[in-house]
Amino acid sequence: MMRAIPRHRVIRTALAFAVTLFLSPALPAAAAVARNECATPPGGTIFCADFEGTNPKAAFDDYDGNPDTENQVVSDAGPASDAANKAIRFRVPSGQRGGSDLVKQLPGSYDRLYARWFVKYEPGFNFSAPNHGGGLAAGDRNFLGQSGNRPNGNDFAGFYVQYQDNTAKPYAYSYYRGMYQQCTVTQGSCWGDSLPCVYDIGQVYCIKPQHRPSAALPSFQAGRWYCIEELVDMGVPSSTANGANGRLAMWVDGQSLGDFQDLWIRTVAGLKLQILWLSLFHHDGTHSDAGELVDNVIVSTQRVGCGNIALNAPANLRVVP
Repeated sequence: MMRAIPRHRVIRTALAFAVTLFLSPALPAAAAVARNECATPPGGTIFCADFEGTNPKAAFDDYDGNPDTENQVVSDAGPASDAANKAIRFRVPSGQRGGSDLVKQLPGSYDRLYARWFVKYEPGFNFSAPNHGGGLAAGDRNFLGQSGNRPNGNDFAGFYVQYQDNTAKPYAYSYYRGMYQQCTVTQGSCWGDSLPCVYDIGQVYCIKPQHRPSAALPSFQAGRWYCIEELVDMGVPSSTANGANGRLAMWVDGQSLGDFQDLWIRTVAGLKLQILWLSLFHHDGTHSDAGELVDNVIVSTQRVGCGNIALNAPANLRVVP
């Protein structure tokens, strides 16, 4: 069961909003993802980060001051399989609880957004270590990092892509008004939903069949790149869960992990998506020294897709001077 997370420089586990993990219409054929993709971003792009250039972290609002040892620009062939490519590496200091992240305050606020990024867990990454990840978020950035409380529907929401301890199966750790899987009546004891729900098969947590996996989920492996896609639709504001139509969809390497279209995400129209949060958080010191690499990040009003990429790019990583 998830535990509370401190706000400063650790995973801000609670911006509940409608992330859509769903199977959408087929995309047109795509060219290979270029290392400098942001020079000519796809249509609909509102934010793009490929970590090229002299100071790529300047595109983010990293107000909590991660030291460079924890979110470092490195050279890696990346999803484009280009020896000149750069990526961002998130690591948590050995033996410590905590997180490493980058925050982007988006240029506006939105009812519906897609996000796409690539991730690679470094060789030796410990998938048994409890973790949290990142994704799109709604509400003010000061809510990032709050956990243990169910959102009111007018304050925040968030869906963060991570893996299940031990199995390494991906899901979105989700804070939103209608969350129910680990949430008692008492605030301070409400932990985010798993979408798709991987906690059990309906005995205690995953009691809504439509929120369980509809097919076998993949398992993350270290040393290879994965394409992560997420759609969040905030849905029509509602004072109750009746008729709620918030939506979360997610794909890994183009494979749908689910299409959740009945989520009660907000009670007011003013709660909108406005943050992208890239993050790696570990609950304790059992994690390894290995971290994760992230590259070719896009937030868009349209689905971007993964392109024709070399997902098994070589792990030739070195620190950029």
